[in-house]
Parts: sequence; C-alpha cells; structure tokens
Amino acid sequence: MTKEKSTVPRLRFPGFTDAWKQRKLGEVLKERNESRSPSADVPLVSFTVENGVTPKTERYNREFLVRDENKKYKFTQLDDIVYNPANLKFGAIARNKYGAAVFSPIYVTYGVLSEAHPLFVELIVTSTNFIQRALRYQEGTVYERMAVKSFDLLRSEILLPALPEQEAIGNFFSDLDQLITLHQRKLDDVKELKKALLQKMFPKGNGNDFPELRFPEFTDAWKQRKLGEVSKRVTRRNKELISSLPLTISAQHGLVDQEEFFNKQVASKDVSSYYLIKKGEFAYNKSYSNGYPWGAIKRLDRYEMGVLSTLYIVFKPTSLICSDYLVSYYDTVNWYKEVSMIAAEGARNHGLLNIAPNDFFKTRLFIPTLPEQEAIGSFFSDLDQLITLHQRQLDHLKLLKKALLQQMFI
Repeated sequence: MTKEKSTVPRLRFPGFTDAWKQRKLGEVLKERNESRSPSADVPLVSFTVENGVTPKTERYNREFLVRDENKKYKFTQLDDIVYNPANLKFGAIARNKYGAAVFSPIYVTYGVLSEAHPLFVELIVTSTNFIQRALRYQEGTVYERMAVKSFDLLRSEILLPALPEQEAIGNFFSDLDQLITLHQRKLDDVKELKKALLQKMFPKGNGNDFPELRFPEFTDAWKQRKLGEVSKRVTRRNKELISSLPLTISAQHGLVDQEEFFNKQVASKDVSSYYLIKKGEFAYNKSYSNGYPWGAIKRLDRYEMGVLSTLYIVFKPTSLICSDYLVSYYDTVNWYKEVSMIAAEGARNHGLLNIAPNDFFKTRLFIPTLPEQEAIGSFFSDLDQLITLHQRQLDHLKLLKKALLQQMFI
C-alpha cells in the first residue's frame, strides 16, 4: 500500500487549514512575449544567476559589440518570473525585483496570474526541489547546451494554497530576506572598514616611517626589524603523534581543519614527520591564489594544536612583539614587497612560491613601540570579533530560512 503524499505543510500560519491543491505551473504563469527597444523608462538590463534582473555592469555590458538602435529586446515587468532555459541547472530563475526593463530575447519571462502571489511563486520556482524536478525535461546533445524548454517548465507540477496563505508566506520570507540582506550589508561594511583601516594604520614604507592614522597618544617613529629578530622558527615534529589533526591555511579563514576545508583529508596517513603547531604560533603558506599572490600568514587560533606539512614555515613571536599586532600586520599587503624580493624569480612550482626559510626570516616589517603594538592589536582583534559576530548572525538567519522553507512547503 503506497503512502499518500501530504497536501498540508508541517508548519503554517494560524487560521489556514485548507489542503494545498496540485496545479501545473502553466496555470499560474503566462509567458510575456512583448518586444521593445530600450529607453530611459525601460532600460536594457542583465539577468544573472547571482543577482537576477540587474542593471548592466561593465562585466555584462556588451552593448558596444552589438549596438543597434532598432534592435528589439524582450520586455519584462516588475514581479515577472524570469529564467534562462540553458542555465536552469545553476539556478538561473528569479523574480524580477528591478521593474520594467528589456533584456536579451534568449531569456523567458512570465507574468504571474491573479490566482497566485509573485512572492510565493518565486519561493517555489527557486527551490532546489522544483529545479531538480524541472531538470528532468532537459534536452540537448551536449551537456553545456542542455536546456529546459518553456513548455516543459510550465507543465511542472506544484502545490498551491489559497491566495491569502500564499501572500502570508511570501511576505514572511520577503521580510526574512530583507533581514538577511541587512546583516550581509553590516558584515560587508565592517569588512570594508577593516580593509580601509589596515591600509591607513600601518606605514607603507618608501621612506615613510609613520602611518596615516594612529592613536593620538603615540608619536614615535616606527622602526624596521627583521622577522627573525622578533620571532623564532618552529621545527618541532609530530614524532609522538601528539596530534592527528591535519591543518591547512585558508587565506580567508586562517588555519583550519583540512578535512573540514577540503571535505577530505589530503595529508598523508602518517603525520609523524609533519610539523606540530601549537595555539598562538604562526604559519606561512607559500601557495598563491586569487587575491593572495604571495600566499598567506596566519596564527593558529581555533585549536590547541595541529599538524602541518613541512612545506609550511612555522614560527612564534618573542616578547619583543605583540602577537595580535603580528596578526593584523599580516592581514595587510605591506609584507608582499619583502616576500616578492626573496622569491626565486620564475620559480612557482605546482602553485608554490620558492622561498627559503632563512630568507623568509630576513624579511623586514615596521614595528612601533610595544604599547602601540598592543593598542593596534587589541583594536583589530575587537574588529575581528565584530566581524565574527555578524557572520554568525548571518549564518543563523540563513539556516533558519532553510529550515522554515522545509517545514512550510510540501
């Protein structure tokens, strides 16, 4: 005996008790096949996976390649459902939040009929469950060119509650999305603030021994010191297998569990020959990547200890330098110049910079007095905690939305 599928969600707003009804998407959407030329009131826009219907940016604006004043584009209206048939597998379907506009005729745009609410329909068609079901209709001989035709998309089955319940659900998730956007903006603002302050609170060199911005009680010139004068290299091995936690350096997240970062362990099974790094010690990853042309230097903060490949350079600060200051310094790009001068020219084997440890410890860095170091280190440590707080709040809201979508839809 087959189990009958439920037609009511697990969680719903009070006052709604009716079963949801099965419909075809084509019963609530109607394709809009109106062509227009761009104008001041109806601009030419882009449609992207990341941003939906969005003003053309330099990245997407290719008008100069196909400029034709008489060319007709497809018209779309506010709250239309728009999708790219050839890109549905990547989630290229969204509600038009921009307004009246025109875009390439390769896109399909639908008006939402009166028996459905645009916000609710958006939640359905952008869900992973719906997209996976729609992808069964893909056609094409080459994977990259496989597409879901409009006819097939519209015959996909959906479950709809009465219009008032659709409106309540749609508005609720719209408010939640606005809250997520607000927290994302706060997070981005604090990150941008940190980036700007890192540029101004450390001397840039070239004969300038003072930062642009500093705490008013400090006036002394900063001094240059070699890294080897204020730190000691760590070469202890994990011979006794004290730790079995292989680490890797993420330029954005610092020293993290390798398995957590890569979703697999790439370290050798035998880690007895690896470096044993302890909390508070630093490691230099000589692997370069986008945005990090000279690798990354991070302190171990998340775990009491872990192990690292001997390709890393590990060191710990002495009493001559504040550890938090060193964290902040290596968050700047000021150290790039020194490292670039010691990297063997043309030697970038398998994504690794050819930098000898002895040369690395000869790199120079600007250092103020210890009290100023502590003030700078404490300031950026507090800023990092604020960034972490905003990130946690954002992650919590995203998880909350995901859980509610699972409970409030069938």
